[in-house]
Amino acid sequence: MTTVEPPGANEPLDELDFRLLTGLRELWEDADPMPATLVEQIRFAIQLEDVDLEVMRIREQEGLAGARSAAEQGRLITFDSESLTIMVNVSPEPGGTIRLDGWLTPPAEHPIEVRTATGPLTTTSDAEGRFAVSGVPHGMVQVLVRTLGRSRTVSTPAVEL
Repeated sequence: MTTVEPPGANEPLDELDFRLLTGLRELWEDADPMPATLVEQIRFAIQLEDVDLEVMRIREQEGLAGARSAAEQGRLITFDSESLTIMVNVSPEPGGTIRLDGWLTPPAEHPIEVRTATGPLTTTSDAEGRFAVSGVPHGMVQVLVRTLGRSRTVSTPAVEL
């Protein structure tokens, strides 16, 4: 079978080729632009020093409705892995920060680190697996559970809050 190449296929790109490629790039930038925070999200996600992580997946995410106003509504996120489930209630605080109330299953006392763009916030879950962290800034957040009795840290994916 003989392949026929279009005229000029083996020639270097010329001005017309560059104009067509520029137009194609602009078309895609307009139709499907890169998210404004993508570079920040990638940098945040790869800054972890602990390489031996068990990364969880988001199982459920829902806004909490009820008698509260829209400004006071929270969000409930459930993360799941083979060894641990974390349910986190995200609620706004006065002053523009966020409060995270979390529950671990199976319940146990574990050191908890909430990674933020401004630095980590730490606490410890109680024997029932409950923990709370106040003063969390808006932006990328990741919860790490340094499970006692295991060398592996369990981590949620980075989420935008």
